[in-house]
Amino acid sequence: MSDDLILPPEVRLDPRLGPHGGQYVILTCAICGREVRHPLPWYRARLKRGVPPKTCSTKCGREYRRRRKEAAR
Repeated sequence: MSDDLILPPEVRLDPRLGPHGGQYVILTCAICGREVRHPLPWYRARLKRGVPPKTCSTKCGREYRRRRKEAAR
């Protein structure tokens, strides 16, 4: 099922399965470089909405938006 999934460069499929056999993706934060693990269905839903996560936390999210806003000026 996830064989046809095309992931962005900062996201990769986690080879380890979850406690009940679920698949996960590992996201590398665009700000601090920290790796966070999210369930694959949650990530797919975010992609479908057009809002893929790019940061590991709210703090990094604020910094990411601030940098994008400054770059747009």
